[in-house]
Parts: sequence; C-alpha cells; structure tokens
Amino acid sequence: MDFTYYGDLLGISGYYRLNPSVAKEKLNQFYDITFESLSQYCRQNNTATVEMFSDSLLFYGNDVNAALEQLHSVYARLLYKGLLLRGAIVEGRLEFEPRLTYDNYEKKLPQDDTLARAMGLESTKKGARFLIENQLAAKLLYQYPEWLTQEGYVMSFSSPHYASVPENNTLRRISPTPEQDTYEYLYFWISPDHKAYLNLDREFRARDLEVLRSMTSESIGAHYRETIELLKRSKTRQKVTIERLASCATDNRP
Repeated sequence: MDFTYYGDLLGISGYYRLNPSVAKEKLNQFYDITFESLSQYCRQNNTATVEMFSDSLLFYGNDVNAALEQLHSVYARLLYKGLLLRGAIVEGRLEFEPRLTYDNYEKKLPQDDTLARAMGLESTKKGARFLIENQLAAKLLYQYPEWLTQEGYVMSFSSPHYASVPENNTLRRISPTPEQDTYEYLYFWISPDHKAYLNLDREFRARDLEVLRSMTSESIGAHYRETIELLKRSKTRQKVTIERLASCATDNRP
C-alpha cells in the first residue's frame, strides 16, 4: 500500500536562538541517525524515497507495513539521543508533476493533496508523535477491525483470531489517540528483539522526559508532556498485551 510520511524535528529554532553550532550538531545527529535507520532499507527497495532538508523528513513508497517498522527505528533511536520527531503518515505516494527545469532551477509541484494531508495531520498534536491518517489506519487494520477502538483492542483477546497475532506485530501498536480524532503509532513499545536490533542498552524513561519538561517553558514543556503521555500509553498497552497473551497461552495448554 502506498504511503507518504512527513515529519519535522521539534525545537530546532530554539537551538538556533541559543547557539547556531548547537543547532547544527542537533541536525547532524538527526541526519546521521535517520540515515543509519533507513539507508539499508532504501538500498534494498528502490521504490522507497527519503528526502531530508533542514529539520524535515520526507519518506514515501509503496509498502506501508515496512515503513512502520523502519520509522519505529527512527523514532526510538532519536529519542535515545533526546531528539523529538513529530510526524504523520498518510495513504498515497507523493508524486510530482513533470515541469520544465534547469540544472539550477528545480520545481516540485505535488500532483495531489498527499503531502498537504501529511503536513496538516502532523501539526495537529504536540509532542514527539507518530500519527496515522484515519483511512490508512482502517486499511491497515482491515483484518482486525476491533482494534480501531481502545475497548475493542482490550476485549479482543478472547478471540483466537486476535490472540494469534504476535506481541511484536506492528499492527498492535496502532492505537486511537486519546481525543479519538485520529490514530498514532505507539513506538515506545519496544519488544526485546527490537531492542537488540536497535542496539540499545536501555529504553527511554519517563523520568528523563519529566526532568526536561520541568526545566522548560510551558510552550516547550507541552511537547515533553505529550511525549510522556505517549510513553505511558505505549507501556500500558504493551503490559496488557503481554499479560493477556500469556494468559491465552496458558488457557490453551492441553
């Protein structure tokens, strides 16, 4: 399924006000970490495209399930360095109209509203969020429609169809936002195998973000506060999933 993701790194303008060298180093980390996370996938999949400019990231292609996995790595690795990425993924692959150009004059006029939808959705929430367009979430979860609501997910473990989905499956991390106006990806939910793949010696803790929130203004602190709440939601769903899958396995023993 075609997809387009747009994200931007939070706080860069503030870093530039503090010190341009600090901002440059933050962007350098952003570029390096994103390249480490996505370069191998792009080399192996020539239909996927990544474009980075200033503090923005564009990622588009035709395999949205793989994109969720790849972006999970990006978010986790950035958070480990204290970098907050906010973005959104929508259905449809970004395409540009062919235009007359010169070597030093490039035009990129989008053919439709795909990029506008991704950028518009990205800006609707505070914090380091990974938002998913409603219609895209519905298509991703078409085999598991109960997961389109919070109560549906919690109650679904009684069904063998739902309980058979492994804990580390990306679809389990798609969740309605607290406001129930769109969906988000719970990237703080990191399985042991994923943690090893990311080469992380620990997971990011809420306490780390709480300290940073307490030392910033309300406008900046709001991003940390919403990221903390995302972490809590991720851990809550991870905990209930592990517990109930273990219970299902015990109940099904001969």
